[in-house]
Amino acid sequence: MSEQMTGGQALARALIKMGTSRVYGIIGTSNVAFVDALYEVKDRVRYISCRHEQVAASLADAEGRLTGRPGVVLVHSGPGALNAMISAGNAYKDCSPMLIITGTVKRRLARSDGMLELDHRRIFAPLCKGTYLVERASDIPEIFSSAYRDAMSGARGPALIEVPEDVWLETAEVELGGVELAAEPPPPVKTEDVEEALEMLKSAELPLLLSGGGVAYSGSDDLLLRLAEALSVPVVTTGNGRGTMPESHPLSLGRVGFGGGNAVADKALEKATALLCLGAGLSDMTTYEYTVPIITDKITVVNISEGSISPQAPPCKLVLCDVKEFLGKALEVLGDLRSQERASWDTALVEVRSLWESMKEASLAREGEYPPAGRIMKALSGKVPDDTIVSVGAGMHLLFPMAFMPCNHPLTFLSTVNFGSMGFGLAASMAAKLVFPERTAVAILGDGDFMMTVQDLETAVREGIGIKVFVLNDCQYRVLNIRQRLQFQGRICGTEHGNPDFAELARCFGAAGYRLEKDGQIDDVLDEVIPEDGPVVVDLPVDPEDLPPLNIEANLRMSASP
Repeated sequence: MSEQMTGGQALARALIKMGTSRVYGIIGTSNVAFVDALYEVKDRVRYISCRHEQVAASLADAEGRLTGRPGVVLVHSGPGALNAMISAGNAYKDCSPMLIITGTVKRRLARSDGMLELDHRRIFAPLCKGTYLVERASDIPEIFSSAYRDAMSGARGPALIEVPEDVWLETAEVELGGVELAAEPPPPVKTEDVEEALEMLKSAELPLLLSGGGVAYSGSDDLLLRLAEALSVPVVTTGNGRGTMPESHPLSLGRVGFGGGNAVADKALEKATALLCLGAGLSDMTTYEYTVPIITDKITVVNISEGSISPQAPPCKLVLCDVKEFLGKALEVLGDLRSQERASWDTALVEVRSLWESMKEASLAREGEYPPAGRIMKALSGKVPDDTIVSVGAGMHLLFPMAFMPCNHPLTFLSTVNFGSMGFGLAASMAAKLVFPERTAVAILGDGDFMMTVQDLETAVREGIGIKVFVLNDCQYRVLNIRQRLQFQGRICGTEHGNPDFAELARCFGAAGYRLEKDGQIDDVLDEVIPEDGPVVVDLPVDPEDLPPLNIEANLRMSASP
């Protein structure tokens, strides 16, 4: 049954039907009427005004990852929309469902090349699974349904809805019953594909499972654990797959690949004689830009997207289906079968395990003017709950929590894994606390990363979002500084800078601020920070020579490759 309403009211009600609890955004002349429509439903949808569109869109991205439902960001036409593009790229590359709602110029001004006008659909098309223009208020149910289907079908991602300024206030007969929240079903799993993959693993001397974001997003981590235990097969994970296999489990080898992989997991990928990839392919990140000397030709990729096998990857068999259905069928086929523990893997990895543990111990034991970052991360890990959600930015800092904060649950380590942009971690932590207010949300950021979005600390204070931000402060873009020293004969340019006192800066915003610069302060500061109800920032001065554990061999091999 249709009823009279404005375009803004229609879209607000469509969001409510989708289950939206929050809209993140920045107001402008092209969308102010929609903000007014959200005001009418503020008891059901909380509008959170941000200080930069990158942050607003990253909040929506992180909410999409955590809930499995599209996060929603509202941006102003033209400049505002362009500010959100980095975050759209993050969501697209990491398969996070998101709706980008942008205002645009009035219909009568379209194609006049006037102020604020931008061809949003053309510009966002490479980063969105679908882009739509609402030309009449009555079209909103159909367009919303299409955008939802795009965002949620196959490998998930962003969709864009562009609404002219005058459509928000246009009154029309709108049939809200026409809003359909349906995704395209994935191809069904074939029993013969499952049986072939299981036989490949059972007959191999060194079988290996690679678990990716598809396992995390589908909520099939419990099935993965049961399969690994049934076959006694170790598991490595991608960045987005962290926690799908508890890293405290004996069969977990941890994160593999560039940007946080450990040497044990990397060596296992090299030595595996059969590899089953679940919810992930062999990407440039997993393989250090395809320089890992993978020896096996027995590789099967189970994923929902045909794009999960790149042309540079080793030859693979693609099984196109839902990974949760595949795992469920695999356990059904296995029945009560249980394999013996595989001593061959222990032998194959004994040397690299010893090396990796030595590197971690050396990082923790390092002496200097400031306590080593690894020691602080390890202490923090021991004090926060097991289900704490850790968010990071991009840069050297993320390697410390990778090495010293085990991840035992899916979607408890949020990172821009496949796009690598800076400026995500603060927003992601805010979203985590909003989605799960009862859980601890920690952002571990580099100083360069934090400074890119520091203005939205005010948003956290205003909205009462109790995040805990740890800033590893080395006054450098350190990854590039190290590269300049090693590869460019020490010609340092553009990688060193100054910083404010982050603890004092936090207090200026109304947050709590601490500075931890002595070893004897670690327990006392953490014990004060963790119970804080509101947002808190901890400034952690870091010696630029304080390096995290790192697979040096793999990184050098990647860097040397043309």
